[in-house]
This record gives sequence, C-alpha cells and structure tokens, in this order.
Amino acid sequence: MKKLISLLLILMLLPLTGCSTENVSEGKIRITATLFPQYDFARQIGGDKVDVTLLLPAGQESHLYDPSPADMAKISKSDLFIYTGDAMEGWAGNIASSVGGNVKVLDVSSNIDLFSHGEEEHEHEHSLDPHIWLDFDNAKKMCATIAAELILLSPENEEYFTENLLNFTNALTALDEEYSALFAEGQKKDLIFGGRFAVGYLTRRYNIQYKSAYDSCSANSEPSVQDIAALSDYVKENDIKVIFCEEFSDPKIAREIASANNAEVLVLHSCHNTSAQEREAGATFISIMTENLSNIRKGLL
Repeated sequence: MKKLISLLLILMLLPLTGCSTENVSEGKIRITATLFPQYDFARQIGGDKVDVTLLLPAGQESHLYDPSPADMAKISKSDLFIYTGDAMEGWAGNIASSVGGNVKVLDVSSNIDLFSHGEEEHEHEHSLDPHIWLDFDNAKKMCATIAAELILLSPENEEYFTENLLNFTNALTALDEEYSALFAEGQKKDLIFGGRFAVGYLTRRYNIQYKSAYDSCSANSEPSVQDIAALSDYVKENDIKVIFCEEFSDPKIAREIASANNAEVLVLHSCHNTSAQEREAGATFISIMTENLSNIRKGLL
C-alpha cells in the first residue's frame, strides 16, 4: 500500500518536471545539484544509478557563491541540473536558462509555498525564507519531484527509484516524529539565536519558541546594540545555557552573549551546504538534522 501511495505521488508530480522521456546515455545519470539537500536527496533516491556532483565548494555560503566557467562546463555535461529556486540561488536561474542542449533543469521549489520572515509582525520588508527543506514535508516533496524526474530520464529503473524514495521518505517521517516528540508537551525555555536566523521552517513546523538577534536570514539584516543587550539580559534572567549560531557564519554575537552569561555556543545547521570535514565524514541530510535535534535538546535544558 505504501509503495502504491508513493508511486501515485510521483505520478502526480510528473507534470512539474521536464517533458522529455528520452533515455540518458549508457551508464549513470549525471546530476549537478546546487545545494546540499537536493544533492543528498538525489544520492539517496538515485543510488548506484546516478553520479551526483555538488556545485558549491565545501564551506561556501550559497548567497555569496559566484559560479565559474568550470562550473558552467560541469553543468553543461550533466543530464540533470537541480536547483532550489530564485529566492535561494539567484544566480542559478541564469544558468538554467543558458545551459541548453540535453540538460534537464529542475527547480525543486516549484510546488512549495515560501513564507516571509516577519509576516506576522510587520507589513513591509518581508524576506522570503528559501530554506524549504527544514520542514520535512517540504523535504518529502523535493524528494518526490527528484524521483519523478529520474523516472523520466531512466524509466527502466522506476521500481528502483520508487523503492528508494519510499525508504528515504520513511526515514524523514521517523526523524519528524523525533522532533515532534521533543516539543509535544511544550518547552520550558526559548531557543536563543545569536546568528542569522535561517531555521524559520523548523520553528514554524514544531511551534518552537525562540528569540533571535537577527530578524531573518538576510545578509542585510543586522541587530542593533540595544537588541543584543536586551537578548543578553533575557538569557541571564532565564538561566539559558546554550546560544545558537548558523554554520559558516561569524559567531561573534553568539559568543558575545554566551560569554556574558556563562553559556555555550552550538551550531543549528541550516543544511544548505557542508564543510570539508562533514563531507569527509560522510554527512547526510538525516545525520545533520539528527545532530541539530541533539543540540536543540541541550538548548532546552
């Protein structure tokens, strides 16, 4: 029954993907993905039928990335180019429109609604949050979209891709249940973010209470001295012992708040990219989000 539901989901998503049903050349499907989530999703679903390349260099911030001619050549040799959408990789849209040839282009955010930071509090200057995969329902949609495209490219492997999709979807469901269990009875302390706030989908999904020095993940967002002081006072008043920051960001403010309150700085990973050490260790989306869960538990103590 689960396999049937999974297959029906794929078939429903087929119109969202490329329209060609031509088989790829002999060998593995060559995929280039812009960010880590779709890179890992493609690996998990494609298995040994795909050869996936992550475009971002290790430790590179996606918003600051500027593709090189070598990157363009790499994409042009791919069978499939996967990106997240203009809100995350503004540069990827230009690549998608210029690669041409037999490269299929897949925007995995095409059937997902993005929300704006501050939409509950402010009427203007909303900042779209592109980190859609941090809501596991969105991650499942991304996976189903990728599976649908792989089936179009290699229909003889439909059963293989469908089985892998089911297995990975089940893993996401199990992780979702762990997160839900942690917040099932509410939380005693707010999570405190001293770095840019890029986990809006996560906090929305589980109704996580938090306070942040930054109001969004925007590179143009900067907290005032008064905001930082107020947050530090709140940490002291509530005996909070963990301050979170984002991966690859300057943890200066998080460290400042932590130092003033004898607290620890931990990373809450937005999972858009990985470091060289994480790649060497074989990090996956599941492993990173599991570590996030462990760090969140510490932040609630």
